[in-house]
Amino acid sequence: MANNENNSGIDIGAFLSIIRPQNCIIGGLTVIAGIAIAYTTQWGSGGPGLSSIYYLFVYSYITYFFVAAGGNVVNDIFDIEVDKINRPHRALLSGRMTVRQAWSYVALLSILGVIFAWLPGRPISALIVIAFEIIGYVYAAKVKTLGIAGNFMVAFSFAFGVLYGSVVYAEVLGIPLIQSIPIPSWLFFFTAFLILQARETIKGAEDVEGDKLRNVQTIARVYGYRIAAGVAAGLNFLGVFCYVLIWVWGFADIALWPLLILGASVVSGAGIVPLTGPENKKRLLIASTLDKIGALVGLIAFVIIPLYTIFL
Repeated sequence: MANNENNSGIDIGAFLSIIRPQNCIIGGLTVIAGIAIAYTTQWGSGGPGLSSIYYLFVYSYITYFFVAAGGNVVNDIFDIEVDKINRPHRALLSGRMTVRQAWSYVALLSILGVIFAWLPGRPISALIVIAFEIIGYVYAAKVKTLGIAGNFMVAFSFAFGVLYGSVVYAEVLGIPLIQSIPIPSWLFFFTAFLILQARETIKGAEDVEGDKLRNVQTIARVYGYRIAAGVAAGLNFLGVFCYVLIWVWGFADIALWPLLILGASVVSGAGIVPLTGPENKKRLLIASTLDKIGALVGLIAFVIIPLYTIFL
């Protein structure tokens, strides 16, 4: 095994790559969107102004970054055997980082995530982060091998940022938890969740060989490539439906229609492509990439829509 527990050196590049910073940076925008949506739902274009909650955007974004980064490291620790086939270039397999160093890194990132969630004096947010970290680590250790449930956790983890952002804003204003998440936040959550669940289903079809090592029960392994393609298509189309409802129900200004057309078109394409070749690795990769692009377009929309309302 390439990993060497006696290696005491520190490879800064390995510590950076293992957290997959690009995913953490992009994912943090979901929290920004959640806060902005909660603000506009309450105040519209009026209110005290975003300057009054700039600190909330900063602390919450950093919280998401650290929590997501810690989760990525834990995933790599438990995925060492699988990654020998699927992703042999990663830090632990290449020997650039030891498992001991990785666990210490997880501890540091987790603690920092809780600290920034709590600042300045937000106990509910901190408790949510602690619970989320525990669930994430349990997922990596066991639930991930269940396939479908594991896919659910991956999609939920990313999409949850929108709901968390709304809860964070509600805590600061003293809004009861049961009233903290407005309808547009739920629509954004389900849009992101369904698209990412579709992408995880497609990735399960891509990684069938490696997943055999941990007996990961993905839809593709249990029911076959064709069923996996059908499920991914259904999830993508449901995601598009939720995305369209944001405009239909008036939560997004019609002037932002290019975001609607672009996002809906890309994700619809991701749903169609696997159906034309469920076992074709190239088409699965195209579909997975389209879902990733579609999720990014949707995320940009989630941030722009409430900000457009505020500054209109």
